[in-house]
Amino acid sequence: MREITIRVPEFTLRNMLLFTLLLGSAVFIWYYKGRTVQPEHVHEESESGPGETVVLTAEALRNADIKILEVELRPLKEWLQAAGVVEPDLNQVARVRSLGRGIVRRVLVRPGDRVEAGQVLFEYDNIEMGELLGEYKTLLSQKGKLEARLRLTEQSVERARSLVAAQALAQKELEVRIAEQREAQAELEAHAANLNAVADKLGRFGTSPDRLMSAGAASISSVRAPQSGVILEFQIAPGEVLASDQEVMTIANLGHVWVIASVYERDLGRVKMGKAAEIAFVSFPERTFSGRITQIAQRLDPETRTAKVRVEVENRGGQLKLEMFATVRLPTQDPRVVPAIPDTALQQVDGKNAVFVQTKAQEFQRREVELGHKADGWVEVTHGLKSGEQVVTQGSFYLKSTLLKESLQEDH
Repeated sequence: MREITIRVPEFTLRNMLLFTLLLGSAVFIWYYKGRTVQPEHVHEESESGPGETVVLTAEALRNADIKILEVELRPLKEWLQAAGVVEPDLNQVARVRSLGRGIVRRVLVRPGDRVEAGQVLFEYDNIEMGELLGEYKTLLSQKGKLEARLRLTEQSVERARSLVAAQALAQKELEVRIAEQREAQAELEAHAANLNAVADKLGRFGTSPDRLMSAGAASISSVRAPQSGVILEFQIAPGEVLASDQEVMTIANLGHVWVIASVYERDLGRVKMGKAAEIAFVSFPERTFSGRITQIAQRLDPETRTAKVRVEVENRGGQLKLEMFATVRLPTQDPRVVPAIPDTALQQVDGKNAVFVQTKAQEFQRREVELGHKADGWVEVTHGLKSGEQVVTQGSFYLKSTLLKESLQEDH
């Protein structure tokens, strides 16, 4: 019987590593053998890629209340956007001045107060009015003397005429007395003119000589508001000495204001007088104010190369405050004809602007779009749509929700 000897290889570290590698390869091949990679689901009618089309049942279509509009060319206004600031209407600003030299006694209003036309603003001891009143009283007393003199000359003329008729007085003497009467008459008339002139000066202080002479404090003047409005600038205090015609405060009627927009030189040719502008304020994010362009400045700011464009705005509620910053949208002269859709058709999907296009009766495809400028609820589409395509204008949010829901189900 022949003896057979079997050699067992020595189990070294090198052999152990090779054995482990071979075993791992075998397991990997066995695990993935027969498995196939499933292709992503692609809708045959979708041009925008997988998961971009929504197919609704007839009942879902009715419940969604979807409305469609054909993409077409529309004239859209172009707008220039500029920064602006609220300023008072200079035609509605009154500057209150002192009527004459004097000393302030009482101040009845404060900065920021709303006043009505005719309301007393302050009182002061009017030195000039006191001097005029003294002059008026002097002239008034002199007037009595002149009137008495005139009466005497008139009586003298009458007696002289009687004597001349009786041949008891020479004609020359009558002529002398007539001359004296005329002189007295002229002097009285000149004096009356001076008296009326002083009375007129007193009237400029808002009073009459008779009222002043009957008042206890004759030299106190009351300065009244020339118009209704809000007190802005204020430079007066009790005890202050006023100069004649000194400006002491400013009253602005803020029911009508100006918004001054700064427009760059390159855009000035596109702005047209008389057009309606839109103004937005951060204080009123939900509201847009309207105004009219009434002036384009003839001078540019040499540093910013901008010109001031004035927009007049009604402010009856007083919501707009002076120095408020605004964003002003100025219409250009002529609208552009561009493909446009209602802004209600737009949805945000994955952070991008998108619309839904009807491809079949119950099928809607998501389409990413690039937009231009907006105007009056319409928005220009620069890329992504063609004229004649049917865009969903109502119910697009329902389609978006359905699309996202289907995408989540596919991911799971």
